[in-house]
Amino acid sequence: MSTSTNELTQDYLERLRRVVPRDLPPDLDLFDEETSTRGIRLNRAAYSLKDGHQRELFAEDENRWMAQFGLTHEERQLMRDRDWIGLWRAGMSIYVMVKLSGVTGTPLPEIGKQMRESG
Repeated sequence: MSTSTNELTQDYLERLRRVVPRDLPPDLDLFDEETSTRGIRLNRAAYSLKDGHQRELFAEDENRWMAQFGLTHEERQLMRDRDWIGLWRAGMSIYVMVKLSGVTGTPLPEIGKQMRESG
């Protein structure tokens, strides 16, 4: 279910404004609603890997697997490169990133290491 700002009550929007962090360091990788929305294609793709058929397709032909989600050229490159921090910054949720890490054989400590080293 998609909710647009027009559907939210003024009270809810005001409460949301009060809790949104302000004056954050510019280099902080904040995963917020905007980031999540930007990453919708990546999240759908990674979440699909819960299905055995999708995992098989990924193993057989990763490009064909990616094509079904309409990933942009940049998103496909992030996937191919296993650029975990890039995927995060592009909006991939850590929860679905775990699905992708499972099919790529990338251990979670390796993902964490890449993220720490990237700043």
